[in-house]
Amino acid sequence: MILMRILPGVLKELVKHVPTVLFQVVEWHELAAEVPKLSRRILQKEGYEPLFNIQKPSLAPFGIEMTPELLNNTAYAVTKESAEKCLYLYFRQLFSTQGIFLDLRSQNFAANHTNLRWHPSGIWTQFSPDFQAGLLEVYEGFYQEDEAKYFSGLKRIGLIAEDWNASDKNELGNLFKAQFGSSLTSNIVFNLDDLKNSIIKLSHFLLKKKVKITNNFLYLGIYLVTLYSHLEQNREALPVKEIYFNVRNSLKS
Repeated sequence: MILMRILPGVLKELVKHVPTVLFQVVEWHELAAEVPKLSRRILQKEGYEPLFNIQKPSLAPFGIEMTPELLNNTAYAVTKESAEKCLYLYFRQLFSTQGIFLDLRSQNFAANHTNLRWHPSGIWTQFSPDFQAGLLEVYEGFYQEDEAKYFSGLKRIGLIAEDWNASDKNELGNLFKAQFGSSLTSNIVFNLDDLKNSIIKLSHFLLKKKVKITNNFLYLGIYLVTLYSHLEQNREALPVKEIYFNVRNSLKS
C-alpha cells in the first residue's frame, strides 16, 4: 500500500506486524498527515526528552528503569518477572495524558537483578483526550464487569454508532473483547497471532458497517503488537487483570 512506501524504515518494521486491513478502516487523510510528524520524532527525536522526563519517574515505582542510551541486551531473556514489569509499563503509560512511547519490542529492553531496563525509541504519540478517556473506560468496564461502562467507552472511542441495533453493538463488543483473551477469569499466555486475528475480525466488521476510525487506533495497534511480540517470548501465564488493578489503584491512592 502507498502508506508503507512513504513511512520511515523503523516504522515500516513496526507496522508490518499490524494487519493491513486496519489501515483500510482508518481515515486516509489522517494517516497521511501523521507521516511527517512521525519522521521528525524518529529521525530528529522531536519531543523525546520532555516525554522521557515525564515518564521516567512515573515508571520507577514499578521497577522500570528508563535510559536514553542504547542497550546491549544480547543476554536479555524474557522471564515471567520481566514480562510482568512490561505489563506494568503498558498499563501505566495508558494513564499518561502527556504521551506514550509505543515501541515495546524486546530489543529495547534489558534486565538486571531488580529492574527492567528500557530504552524507548523515538516513536511516541499522544492520544486525543476523548480517545484516551474512552479507552480507559473500556478497560475499567471490562475488568470491573460493568457492561454499561464498557459499551460507553466503545462508543466514546468511535467504534459504536448511536443508531446501531443491539445485535451489532453486542457483536462489536464481543469482537473487541477478543484482545483481552481470558484475562477476566484467569492468567493468560500472550500470542501475537491471536491478537492479529482479533484485529482482522474487528476491522472486517467495521468495514462492513462503513465505520471510519481515527489514527489513535493505528497507534494503539502498534502499542499492542509490540507488547505481544515481547510477551509471547515468555510462555508462562501472566496475571493481567491483577496488574491492571495494581496500576490503577496506585494512581488513586
